[in-house]
Amino acid sequence: MSDDEDDPTLCEKARQGCEQAFAALFHRHYAAVHGFAFRLCLDSGGAEDVAQEAFIKAARSLASFRNEASFKNWLYRIAMNTAHDWNRRKMRERTASEELEARGSDGERPADFEPVRAALADLAEDLRQTVVLIYFEGMNHAQAARLLGCAETTVSWRIFRAKRQLKEVLSRPIKDLCHE
Repeated sequence: MSDDEDDPTLCEKARQGCEQAFAALFHRHYAAVHGFAFRLCLDSGGAEDVAQEAFIKAARSLASFRNEASFKNWLYRIAMNTAHDWNRRKMRERTASEELEARGSDGERPADFEPVRAALADLAEDLRQTVVLIYFEGMNHAQAARLLGCAETTVSWRIFRAKRQLKEVLSRPIKDLCHE
């Protein structure tokens, strides 16, 4: 494959079964996709997994690529969705791990765990996702916005609303929280 061939030409050849054409697309875009995945996952191993999975998904669905957007943008969208799935999976793993760690040596949770869990559970899903990404995953507003598919201002507004709601709920006496 020649380095002068553009992405649409390489895509067409890859669709027709030319493995070298897809390999050329892979080599041309891998570093950028890996960097993008790292910024979404904030984890080098995760970025590697996401980048590889994104290319596997791209190879499998290349026949559906219509050249309406650039190949790079299409590939970035696949990588973003793959990173989203990876982050959700890691979040579930981390939550399970933290819950086990939060239990004392006798297997009981600390007394203050339940009100916090209940307060987070009461948040609307979009607010809870935003809080988790910002405070538990350590993402900044721009990263969270990309992952959530919304504007940074939306992330800021969700954090504001969630903080207000959590402050209100957690400032109530514990006995009130446990009997709701």
